[in-house]
Amino acid sequence: MAKDKTVSAGQAVSTARRLVSEALATRWKLFAISLICMLGVAAFTGALAYSTRLIVNDVFVDENTNKAIWVALLVIGVSIGKSFFQYANSVIAVLFDRSISAHYQKRIFKATIAKNVEQFAGKHGSTQMSQIKILGKACGSSVINLCNKMLTDTLTLIALFGVMLFQDPVMTLVGSTLIPIIFWLVAHLSKRVRAAANAETELTGAFFSLGTEAIDGIKTVKSYQLEGKSIRRFEAAVDKLEERLFGIAKVTSATVPIMELLGGVVIGLFVIYAAWQTVNHGKTPGEFTAFITAFLMAYQPAERISKIWVELQKTLVQAGRMYDLLDEKPTLRTDGTTEIDDSVASVSFRDVSFAYGKKVPALNRVSFEAVAGQRIAIVGRSGAGKSTLIDLIQRFYDPTEGVIEIDGINLREIKEESLRRNIALISQDVFLFDGSIRDNIRDGNVAATDAQIEQAARLAQLGDLIAEAPQGLDSQVGPNGRALSGGQKQRVGIARAFVKNAKIYIFDEATSALDGQTERAVMEALDEALSDATAFFVTHRASTLEHVDKVILLDGGHLVAFDTPQSLLETNPLFGELFEPSQGTKQGNTPVLNGTRS
Repeated sequence: MAKDKTVSAGQAVSTARRLVSEALATRWKLFAISLICMLGVAAFTGALAYSTRLIVNDVFVDENTNKAIWVALLVIGVSIGKSFFQYANSVIAVLFDRSISAHYQKRIFKATIAKNVEQFAGKHGSTQMSQIKILGKACGSSVINLCNKMLTDTLTLIALFGVMLFQDPVMTLVGSTLIPIIFWLVAHLSKRVRAAANAETELTGAFFSLGTEAIDGIKTVKSYQLEGKSIRRFEAAVDKLEERLFGIAKVTSATVPIMELLGGVVIGLFVIYAAWQTVNHGKTPGEFTAFITAFLMAYQPAERISKIWVELQKTLVQAGRMYDLLDEKPTLRTDGTTEIDDSVASVSFRDVSFAYGKKVPALNRVSFEAVAGQRIAIVGRSGAGKSTLIDLIQRFYDPTEGVIEIDGINLREIKEESLRRNIALISQDVFLFDGSIRDNIRDGNVAATDAQIEQAARLAQLGDLIAEAPQGLDSQVGPNGRALSGGQKQRVGIARAFVKNAKIYIFDEATSALDGQTERAVMEALDEALSDATAFFVTHRASTLEHVDKVILLDGGHLVAFDTPQSLLETNPLFGELFEPSQGTKQGNTPVLNGTRS
């Protein structure tokens, strides 16, 4: 968990200014309509307060029943006007809030997806999704509090202050003594809320992360009897979060009773002053009533402003974190400008080294060349560097030293879009999106026809699944393919890769859940349909080696050998440790696994 980052008042103001300027730049028409409504609410509120002077003086003091009817109609009309503008303003506020929240949630997600793979290291997807939801909503709340709620109450206060000033300037000045006290109180509470809000965002992320982790890994939790541990970790996260939320609630709740106390003291002073003015200086009861009504009506918006400003500190802290995410640029270099020739796809490593951060190199001076159309196996002990090698081919990372080339072009010079278009990855734990089998296969090539999708499904040996599924290719796979078995998911992933018709295929233990017969059929389909493609197989299965031309043998990040399987079996001791001869295969001397996958 990241350490709390203190946010100053200046940073909060800077964040607020940036939020408001961005919101008004794109939604100024909506704000203009809202401003008209806010002015209407303020004007009619002031008129309602002033009408009490007419009620007392013209109706009760003068005992004029004729005026009573007109005053009553005036009060009703003013109330209708205020209610209309309040309703319109509330509807616009909701629209404004939802629009801003959705806008920033989309921006955060877009910025997150645009980042490079290395920037996701050590981060839970659930934590990042909770940030997208919480931070986007915080931006909407911040904008609506600043541009609508606080502005409405401020305009209302100005209108009521005008009524008070018109009735009695002296009493207005007495009431104004509350202003510096309120400012000091709000500033003090705001500082405490900002400090607490920093930790709350981190704790909320941990809450989502631990819960999702336990649910997604429920089989492991059950198998290793980790229910108690999972519950304890989650309960501890909930307790910490609730403790922090309670701390924020205690601070924000203090504004109302303190404002009540201050208001009561000032009203007591008003009563004494008003009685003295009425007896000695001939002030009318209506003037005092209008003044005290305006003051009491002003109390509510003043209280709301103080409370909103304190609560706003929390959402501004979250909005600041949102801008940290948006302003974080992808760590990799600028994009290349060269397109890959679709006709060939040789891959070469020239003295390539790579280390994660400042750790021991995961690859050390690795050199090899895979000729276009070759099938290359990548084998080695756990931690040998197999996964790192295929990540570098896809340019998820840049090498620390050395050069990687595709068709003789430095990987750094190739356009990312062109690189992605020509590489297809099939991993052991295939990720499928919630949708149909057809939709997931089409993700490999959005322009693929139904005939091409069906052909890819046939090549991936999906015929039995399609025949048994209630809706065939249109059957739903569920979130991350949970409706399918491991082998079925892998075959859908293979079909998705086939329909892409790429020039480079990377099978990262992609056939581990398939039986030998199905794997052989898939390999034959690869040779049949994609004979010109270059394919890499990260594998620990001996049967896969039947279909490869050469083997990249890694150990401790070093390239031990780059040769044919048969030659390595006969001459390389490490390969002999990992694999040993077996009888009963079509070649009579096919290696069999005696090691583990990285």
